[in-house]
Amino acid sequence: MSAKSIQGQFEDKSFRQGEIALDGSSFVRCRFEGCQMVYAGGAPPMLSGCQFDDCSWNFAGEAANTIAFLSGFYNGGFEDLVEATFHRIRKGDMITQGDAPGGASNQPPKLHGARSASGFPGGSRAGNSY
Repeated sequence: MSAKSIQGQFEDKSFRQGEIALDGSSFVRCRFEGCQMVYAGGAPPMLSGCQFDDCSWNFAGEAANTIAFLSGFYNGGFEDLVEATFHRIRKGDMITQGDAPGGASNQPPKLHGARSASGFPGGSRAGNSY
């Protein structure tokens, strides 16, 4: 994340052309236009009732490592394991540190209403990073 990343607690704000650091941030009824949404694997963000227009979704740090790990597993012959993980996510199961023995509390991230009119963040898959 750049030194100019926007991070914090926001309500009813509009953001344009900025880098948004999602880790630990809270955005309620905010609008994002042309922003780079970045999650680096820290505390899950809270997004509620937000609108996204032409935003990219990017992973950095530990989150990027997790994506690389899953990609390596998938392409290394463990497709079933990765698909089973995504199946649990699609069902609404939350896979958190609390699922592991001796893990942290099982607090699910709060991601409510964070979809564009098309039902996919950013309006469409074309041109967005995931």
